[in-house]
Amino acid sequence: MLKELIVAPVKAMLVQVGGFVSALCAVILILVVGWIIAKMIKNLVVRILDVLQIDSYAERVGIDKILGKGGIKHSIAELIGVLSYWVVMLISLVIAISVLNVNQQATGLLNTIVLYIPRVISAIFILILGMFFASFVSTAVQTATANAGVEQSGLLGRLSQAIIIIFTVNITLKQIQIDISAIENSVLIILSSIGLALALAFGLGCKEIAAKATQEFLDKLKTKK
Repeated sequence: MLKELIVAPVKAMLVQVGGFVSALCAVILILVVGWIIAKMIKNLVVRILDVLQIDSYAERVGIDKILGKGGIKHSIAELIGVLSYWVVMLISLVIAISVLNVNQQATGLLNTIVLYIPRVISAIFILILGMFFASFVSTAVQTATANAGVEQSGLLGRLSQAIIIIFTVNITLKQIQIDISAIENSVLIILSSIGLALALAFGLGCKEIAAKATQEFLDKLKTKK
């Protein structure tokens, strides 16, 4: 009787300890494998982005300066590589926690974080592409209006760039699920007004050129007759 009272609890404890040690070894193995995969994916992502010359685009539109002001010394390629690394590590951590049978709240929180990080990465891509497109449109508008004889071509170029940047930031914030509905309507009204002003300015600037081209065309028709 005494033997059963002593041996049974000891056996149960040893079983629990053995199960915990096995789970702990599995967790360590999962984290090590996850770390190796994360390093490989990070290096692969950085190499692909280097081939695509994303850092050059970021430098053209001034994103590297913005990151520098925020105290971020990584390039865009390195930053996305680091984010990819931590996505894989968090996935590994979620798997490891599920092996340890940790409570559902902790697992649910980590799942939410893991699912949110891809949104952040895609938002960064949207921001980069938007800034590059804004710079391209600004140059195009400035060149077109300067050729049309508009004096404020530089201002029009900067305004067009600002409009696209605002739209880009709007899309980026929605991508990371930040609610901006309270100010969105006001911003749209302001942007519509600026867009109308730009259209009128461009139209007025091209009026003389269009009139001259039309007159030359009519003169050619008269000459042929």
